[in-house]
Amino acid sequence: MPPATNPAHRGAVLATRGASGKPGRERRQNVRFPMKLPVRYTAGKIHGWGRILNIGSGGALLTIAEPVKVGQRIQLCIGWPVLLHERVHLILVADGSIIRIEDGHAAVKFERYRFRTANSEFRKQALSPRDPPPVHSHR
Repeated sequence: MPPATNPAHRGAVLATRGASGKPGRERRQNVRFPMKLPVRYTAGKIHGWGRILNIGSGGALLTIAEPVKVGQRIQLCIGWPVLLHERVHLILVADGSIIRIEDGHAAVKFERYRFRTANSEFRKQALSPRDPPPVHSHR
């Protein structure tokens, strides 16, 4: 049965654009939502900060500056945009593995995830600017 008519493959062959902007075929089974969220990641001895670009129940795409490998285990601590009881900051802690690396981006497949309260240090670090200021030439 062609994927478009098989309910088990619904959404698996949508035309999309990857992190590079090139057209591709969608392989994921879960919907991803575009978002810009701060993320602290740990992959073995590598630690850093990046941005979540899209996220769904099955995984996420994030910016990453450090060298990582496909298949490597990674933990993400994502600053969640919604407050608990309108006053408690949350983080989504997700454990998974890197399934794709492309142009400073890593796609992560979630194996498990849970919400935790965010401490003040995480919030302070998550709100600090990560990108270097733009360089302006004066000619």
